[in-house]
Amino acid sequence: MIKYLKCILFMVILLNSFNVKSQGFIPIFNEYLSENLYLAHPAMVGVNLSGTRIQFGSRKQWFNIKEAPGTNLLTLEYKAKANSILGVQIINDHNGYHSKKSLYLTYGYRIYLNDEIWNTKRSFPTKNDNIKELSFGLSLGSVKYNLDQTSFDSRIIDPLLMNNSSQQSYVTFDVGTAYVSTHLSSQFSIKNITLNPSNSNSEESNVFNSTNFKHYLFSIQYEIYSDNGWNLEPSFLIQYLEKTKERSSDYNLKLYRIIPTGRIWIGISYRRNSVGISYEDNGTIINQYYRHLTPILGLNYKKYVFSYHYTSNLGKLNIGASGLHYFTIGITL
Repeated sequence: MIKYLKCILFMVILLNSFNVKSQGFIPIFNEYLSENLYLAHPAMVGVNLSGTRIQFGSRKQWFNIKEAPGTNLLTLEYKAKANSILGVQIINDHNGYHSKKSLYLTYGYRIYLNDEIWNTKRSFPTKNDNIKELSFGLSLGSVKYNLDQTSFDSRIIDPLLMNNSSQQSYVTFDVGTAYVSTHLSSQFSIKNITLNPSNSNSEESNVFNSTNFKHYLFSIQYEIYSDNGWNLEPSFLIQYLEKTKERSSDYNLKLYRIIPTGRIWIGISYRRNSVGISYEDNGTIINQYYRHLTPILGLNYKKYVFSYHYTSNLGKLNIGASGLHYFTIGITL
């Protein structure tokens, strides 16, 4: 374990040498429901894993709008030792002329409370497994923003437009803990913790105090097993953003069916956000909070996992004729 701690210390020193100029994060929608809670919680890296797991996800929003937001995510998890797990997250997020590239390196340490180590080719538990684990995770991240102004009209005189590609980068880290058992599991994480925050509060400077951009997440899942091959899993996820005091809650329900080559699953997720927008309707001022509904379809087939999500805004005010699509494919080696 000392060897891994030395590696983490080296990464901290290396990443801390960068200049922190801005702060932010990739919004979490419902990607974690594609059998990849590692996307939301660093302590869930390598859960139910005995070798190596790779998963790729792609999120596309508003197909009918040019330069619509989109995100590609790649996660790699490797069980280095019985108690030590390494992980990598690569995220490429784009929205029009803006893009954001993120790289996170994760170290997870797992304590087996019943001295039973996961050692199966399956990537999911069954009622016959005896799982009881406590995990801790640390992720170090390097994030780079890019604004591409090369296609802007050079005839427009604006001192803020340089007709070039400008970049800003920052360093962050995430910490978390998780308890995982055959039935009940729970996780808590603090994301987007700045290593070398700025003390500048000048309105004319693009450097600002970034110590209060932390992102808190708490989630619980409970799996109900039956004797006929059907499993039911209710769960919820709560998020809180320190800077904007924004809160959101996900209420999820997934139904699993065990098959000889794996399992299939369907589910649904409902999100309610504390952010609201006011508009007038027939002389009445209405405050609409963000809400969305996400049906989920997935398959664990041998060493592969496939899933599809479709997220639709439930509010009366909406942009675009289509919602948000998310596809996932993964493999366990």
